[in-house]
Amino acid sequence: MKGLRNLVVAGCTVLLLSQCASQDEVRKLNYQIRTVNQKVEEVKSNTANQMQKGQASSVNRIDAMASETQQLRSLIEESGQKSSQLSEQTKENLAALQATIEQMRTENEQRIKALEARIDKVAGGLDRVQKARVEAAEQRARQAARRAEEARRRTVVAAAASSGSLVTLKPAAKKIRMGSGTVVSATQGTKPPAAAAAEKQVVAAAPAAPAAGADLFSQGMDSFKAGKYKEANKIFEQVLASNPQGAKAAQTLFYMGECLYNQGEYDLAILDYQKVISNHPKDSHTPAALLKQGMSFEKLTDHETAKIIYKKLIADYANSSEAGLAEKRLENL
Repeated sequence: MKGLRNLVVAGCTVLLLSQCASQDEVRKLNYQIRTVNQKVEEVKSNTANQMQKGQASSVNRIDAMASETQQLRSLIEESGQKSSQLSEQTKENLAALQATIEQMRTENEQRIKALEARIDKVAGGLDRVQKARVEAAEQRARQAARRAEEARRRTVVAAAASSGSLVTLKPAAKKIRMGSGTVVSATQGTKPPAAAAAEKQVVAAAPAAPAAGADLFSQGMDSFKAGKYKEANKIFEQVLASNPQGAKAAQTLFYMGECLYNQGEYDLAILDYQKVISNHPKDSHTPAALLKQGMSFEKLTDHETAKIIYKKLIADYANSSEAGLAEKRLENL
């Protein structure tokens, strides 16, 4: 635009000056006009070159953008294909996962049913075993009661024999007086005075009856401390039979239970401990009987009953040392 403007100005100038200028001036003007034309041509050429270069650069940029657009389109299409493939694969994986979960659920249900059947079977077996144990314990308890009764009878007989009560004199139908007036039996088999005197000496020499169960209890404790639990239990049974309501009855029952506990007869020991608990609730051995009864149930793997007994011990005999031991055992159950 500036070149065209210069041309117009130059033309006007030439027209104005051609009327009054000389030839030299005309030549100068022509020279200037040619120079201006050259410059105009150069400007045109430069402008055209610049426009061509700009167009070429724009074309290159457009081509680059088209190429990039094509690449982006290819990437988008490729991403779309991958997304479609992933979607299909995800659907297949979900279907396979659901099938696996369903199979596992079916297998677990079958296993649970099998376990329930086994548990029912084991529970039935345990019930039978428990009933068998109870029956065996009751039978042993009856046998122990019979042995205790027999021991009691033997003890009573022995005590009566040691007191001399077996010596008796029967009056005769006919009596005679001898010597200084002593009356003796005149029946057949009447013993001579010498034999009667000998019998009186034997009766007089018979030892007096010991205190009820005192020596026997000491013997039982000696056997217990020596680890002779069967022997000690028999002695304690005799002590109890001789004086069931004596001062040492609770202690004797407790050590009878201890003898059975140390022999592994936990079910029978529980019965003797229960006699202490039921019949002598205020005795000093009762808390220990409760503790050992709970320990016996632990040995028989009946932990629920053991917990009940320990809680009873803690509630009824809170100040006893056995209550503290029961609390510790409860923590471990």
